[in-house]
Parts: sequence; C-alpha cells; structure tokens
Amino acid sequence: MRLKVILFRAAYNLPVTAGLARGFFSSHGVDLDIVYTRGSRMTIDALTGGECDLGVLAADDVVYEVEAHGADLIAFMGLHAGILHLVARPGITDARQLAGKRLGVDDPASGFAIVAHKILERLGLKRSEYATIAAGGHEPRSMALREGRIDVAISTPPFSLELVSQGFTLLARARDHIPRYQASCGVTTRRWAGKRENAGALGAYVRAYRESVEWVLDPANRAAAVGELAAEFGLKPTCQEYCPIDAMMRWTAPTLRHRSAIGWLRRNATTLRGAVHGRG
Repeated sequence: MRLKVILFRAAYNLPVTAGLARGFFSSHGVDLDIVYTRGSRMTIDALTGGECDLGVLAADDVVYEVEAHGADLIAFMGLHAGILHLVARPGITDARQLAGKRLGVDDPASGFAIVAHKILERLGLKRSEYATIAAGGHEPRSMALREGRIDVAISTPPFSLELVSQGFTLLARARDHIPRYQASCGVTTRRWAGKRENAGALGAYVRAYRESVEWVLDPANRAAAVGELAAEFGLKPTCQEYCPIDAMMRWTAPTLRHRSAIGWLRRNATTLRGAVHGRG
C-alpha cells in the first residue's frame, strides 16, 4: 500500500529515509511518498483535509487541536523527546541577555514554544521580557536565526549542530530542563486509521519504523547513518564527527512516553494556547 507522509525536514527522520533506502518499509508491504511541511498548520490541514495519510506533529499540537477544536487527529507513535536545543545568536551567552529580544518558533502556540518558554523561565527570563514570533519549521527557523531575523530559537539536529559550529550559542538542552516531555509524534486521523483497508498499513508502518531504528542504533551502521545525514543536509566534516546519532535515536523510540509527560503537555498546552489566543 502506498502512503503519503508529511514530515518536517530534520535529522530525526533518519529512520524513515534509511528505512526506505534499505527496503524496511517495502518488506512490510508499504511504500511511502514523502512531502515536507513548512509548519505545523500546514501538516494539520493536510491530514484533516485528506491530502496526506500520516504526518509528524508536536504532541501538544495534537492535544490542543483535539481538545479545543475537536479535530480528527490521533498520535499513534512517539518519535523523540530529548533532542531539542535552545540556540542563540553569537554573543549571547546568558538567557538574561535575551531581554527585549525575539524568540523564533514554528507557531507561538506550538508545543516547542512551551519548551522554549519553560527553559527560559528556568534560566531567569520571564515570558513578558521577550517577543515570541512565528518563524516556521526547523529549517526556516535556523535560517531566520542565521540571518538575524530572530535572536534565539528551539532547534534540532542537524540544524542546531550547524549553527553551533558557526559560532552560535547552545544555551540549553531540553532534556536537561524537561526530562519527561513527549515532543514529536506520528499522527494520523481516526477517519483514516478506522478504515479497514488502512488498519494493516498503519501497523506495518510502525513495524518497519522500529526495524529502521534498530538499524540506525547498531554501532556497525554509524558511519553509513551519518553519511546519509551528511548527504541529505550537506553536513560539514566537523558536524559529521560529532553528530549524535546514538543520542538522537535513543530518544527516538517509537512509543508514547510516560503518562506524566502527556499530563504535563495537557496542562501546559492549555495554558499556552489560552495566553496566545486571549483565553487566559
């Protein structure tokens, strides 16, 4: 069965791209057509509108869209939790230096905005002391930071690695401040998953993904895995040398994390979305 999958361009998609290249998905009877999103709103519209079958969103996006708007979305598989980095422009070495500056996020009401706000608060900066602006997905955000249109952003490999190698400042790692956080998830709609002809395809996708994660985690495959990332994203040798494949994939287990992480999301998603949209 052929599935249309909408993804953010990021290194944590390696199990998908590597799995395609090595036939893990086809061996389970599924073929993938991949399209890349400009942001979470585009992904939500593509899934609920039936343009795509599967996608990736922050767990917060799913929680909010379902609870606030009754959206037909379900998270069927966790992707990662601990690979988000807070990166600032060169010269900024302390969170207090961001007072009056601009935090760039996918959507000011998105899950990763929650992460950035919580980290900055723990580093001593109140949310009222800086502006939070929409800057698109991982790749557009990194470009906005590089071009000086924002001053700090939540980023993820390989973009965070590239920025740090160019002199940008790694202010914090999300896992050091929010150890139980469900970040990105595999997402689809109940309507699609509920169709008899699709039930087997969803299970096959998850099984193939797990096989691909196991391949990526095998130390014998590290050089090949880093090589694939380097080819896709044009990584410089220094980034390739320090590319944390094992760390990324260790936090990329295909399961939803502990229920306390989901509970944390539900509480904080409601607070953040209410503040952004004038409901709290």
